[in-house]
Amino acid sequence: MSALEKAFLNTKNVIVFSFLFGILSWLIDALLDYVFFSERSFADSLIFGLSTHEMYMRLSMFFIILLFGSIISFFVHQMQEMNSAIVNEKNKSHKIMNILPTIILFLDTEMNVSCVNRKILELTGYEEVRISGNKWINLLFPEEFRAEVLSYWDKFVSGEIGSVAGLESPIICSDGSIRYVLWNAVSFIDDNERFAGVTISGEDITDRKIAEKALLMDESRLEALVELNQYSDSTIEEILDFSLEKAVNLTESSVGYVGFVNETEETFSMYSWSEKSENGYGIKALNKNFSIKRDNLWGMIVTQRKPIISNTYPDDSPIKKGLPSGHVNIRNYLCIPISDSDNVVMIAGVGNKNGEYDSSDIRQITLLMEGTWKIIQRKESEEQIRSYAREVAENNKELESLDRMKDEFMANITHELKTPLIPIKGYSELLFEGHLGSLDDDQKKGIGVILQNADRLHKLIDSLLYMQNIRTGNIQYHLDSVDIVNLLDNVIDEMLIFKDRDVPELKKEYSPSLPFVCGNITYLEQVFSHILENALKFTSSDGLITVVASHENKNIRIIVRDTGIGISPDEMPHIFKRFYQVDGSLTRRYGGNGLGLYLCKSVVEAHGGSIRAFSEVGKGTEMHVLLPIIEE
Repeated sequence: MSALEKAFLNTKNVIVFSFLFGILSWLIDALLDYVFFSERSFADSLIFGLSTHEMYMRLSMFFIILLFGSIISFFVHQMQEMNSAIVNEKNKSHKIMNILPTIILFLDTEMNVSCVNRKILELTGYEEVRISGNKWINLLFPEEFRAEVLSYWDKFVSGEIGSVAGLESPIICSDGSIRYVLWNAVSFIDDNERFAGVTISGEDITDRKIAEKALLMDESRLEALVELNQYSDSTIEEILDFSLEKAVNLTESSVGYVGFVNETEETFSMYSWSEKSENGYGIKALNKNFSIKRDNLWGMIVTQRKPIISNTYPDDSPIKKGLPSGHVNIRNYLCIPISDSDNVVMIAGVGNKNGEYDSSDIRQITLLMEGTWKIIQRKESEEQIRSYAREVAENNKELESLDRMKDEFMANITHELKTPLIPIKGYSELLFEGHLGSLDDDQKKGIGVILQNADRLHKLIDSLLYMQNIRTGNIQYHLDSVDIVNLLDNVIDEMLIFKDRDVPELKKEYSPSLPFVCGNITYLEQVFSHILENALKFTSSDGLITVVASHENKNIRIIVRDTGIGISPDEMPHIFKRFYQVDGSLTRRYGGNGLGLYLCKSVVEAHGGSIRAFSEVGKGTEMHVLLPIIEE
């Protein structure tokens, strides 16, 4: 507003001007009377010579002018308040627009930008003067979106539509970067129901688009990993081809390759490379070895052991050395190593992305290729396991054949050994008892040695036969009522009758009126014969062997306690195993085939009982046998 406008539109000035104008009209009227209509002096024409009627007329005119000025002053004041309110509202609207997080543009009827807010200036980096007018379409929108924007404008002007919501498009910023905006627009009309312009709002959704893209890529990678796991029955070549194609897809690249590294031999075997074209993906198998040097790309990957990105890859780059002849031209690339036990085992790379590679691309391709390497390892392990399983199966067949041969041999040899042993033992007993003539003491002692060793051999053969029957499942127990006291006495008497050396003192401690047990007398005699034989074997002649039999609840407990050499704690867990001997050397002092306690355990458990051993080196051993009684 100019100084003149301010002066004339001020309400106080309007009243002053009206007052002055009234005085001026009085002077002019007096001057006209003096010149044209009166012979009076000017002073008389001005005030002193006026008639009552003239005075009334001039005063009326003066007050009319003053009243008119007051009215004008009132309207000027109202107009000033209205202008002030409009200016305030306009300023307020601008402030509100500038603090809004959305883009705001106002378009007039000619599609010119008449007003914008600060958000679009901050977002795009343009000055307001560049966006104003009709330059904004070509300035903000890529060429492929301009026609669509103009088509919406034509629909607004024609009244075909009144609003647009959710229109998504990219915009070009002053630095050439691309942002994504979600547009909404609504037209407005004037008092005459005519089109008056369009208000446009926009929301910057670039970060959301990036997040959506990253999420989509993550979903695609997960789908690729799921699909990859379904390739477990495929060949390694098919697995690598699939992974390579997915790597190119996930990183939006045009080419890719994958290969294996041998750090020891400093070689890189490029398995294959893939190139994207209009017809899809073309995968070419190379299977070609390249030298890993520090001055080429693969050498840098192995040395640094971390991904390498180059979004500018000129032809004269020194690390392009070593590329195959006729290799596709690379504009940019991403290369990653895959390590196993601190060794680089695979290298995968992609290139020629329409944009720049970033950390998201590294994550996508790394996770995919790590999954690929694990599947390859698993497949190789499975193949090794299958090979080992085939080898084990073949070995098992051979062992089964050998086991059958051994069983047949054991059955034959025990039968052949037992057949001549029967007459040896029978005639020896006849000689010892004097049925074939009287013997002197030395002869009787010699016959006793024969009988003792024949009995020992007989027990060894019975042990082998019993073990064989257990393995083949041919053993049968014919159970009777067994008086455990008589059984123990018979075993002790038979063992002592032919002894050719001094034996330790043997003490019996039987509880009175012991109930009977249900068992097979022959096998139970073998059990206690083996236990007492061990006690005699490992106890010196000045030692003590105690046989205890007592009634415990529904069982009879038989304890054979000796003061022999004892068993070490390391040996205790193994004494009931088949063929196990505490001293298994060829020069061992004590004989035996290592089957005694194994057979004892088998027989006792077959009778529903249990057997345990307690021992201390140098103090002796206790064997506890628990057998169930016959309940009345």
